[in-house]
Amino acid sequence: MQNDSVKGKGYGTQAEKLAIKYAFEKLGMLAVNADAVLKNTRSQHVLEKVGFRFVKEEGIFRYYRVEQADFHAD
Repeated sequence: MQNDSVKGKGYGTQAEKLAIKYAFEKLGMLAVNADAVLKNTRSQHVLEKVGFRFVKEEGIFRYYRVEQADFHAD
């Protein structure tokens, strides 16, 4: 999110949780992959906060994955 008035309020985290929940519950996916630019520590934090696990770092990206069995939308 680019607007400073919404940064740090949890909107990105909530949106990420809903997207993952949709992927698992409605689309039947077993895992979701994501990436974040190395410089974007806020995105990395959100991914880790909602359950993504770090997989690898390559080039300018950090790669993450969350398995359906490990995800809790609480």
